[in-house]
Amino acid sequence: MLVFVWLFFKVERKFYTQALREESKPLSFKATTGYLIRFVVVHLLTYWVIGSIFYQVAGYADALESMEIFELWRPLENLSAVLLVFFGQIFRGAFLGILLFPFYESYIQKKHGWLLIFLLFIGLTALGSPIFLTEFIVFEGTFIEFLKELLVGIPEIVSQMLVFSVIFFFWQRKAFRKAKIK
Repeated sequence: MLVFVWLFFKVERKFYTQALREESKPLSFKATTGYLIRFVVVHLLTYWVIGSIFYQVAGYADALESMEIFELWRPLENLSAVLLVFFGQIFRGAFLGILLFPFYESYIQKKHGWLLIFLLFIGLTALGSPIFLTEFIVFEGTFIEFLKELLVGIPEIVSQMLVFSVIFFFWQRKAFRKAKIK
């Protein structure tokens, strides 16, 4: 993910014209901190709310017990494991926010910037996950069993990323416009 962000940033800067550079001012420390705080807050809320809904609706308790991929997970009855999962998302959100920051100017002023954020998330986190790709490349059993396994996790991930992208984009865009007016 770091390599992809670095390459994208280099290519974007290469094709970024001098005129646009002069028009565009770098974000202040206050604006950058506000961006990161908004990113983490929205990440936490979407992770907690959508994760909780899918845990109840999609039968994750059964999946955690029966699917091979979850053998290394700690049981959720352990309070420290639950706290680590939930509050570890603060650090994950901050890390993702920092990694996605170089793309900021690519989406913030676009009409469908939320879609660009969503596609960045899909490309960098879901498709970049070693578990996701190996599940697509190597699967045992029938195609129907493969599709059933995809129903656990993938809809949640897509929902989280989509809801995050929409909420974060419009909140951040509002803050961006407010700062631009000043």
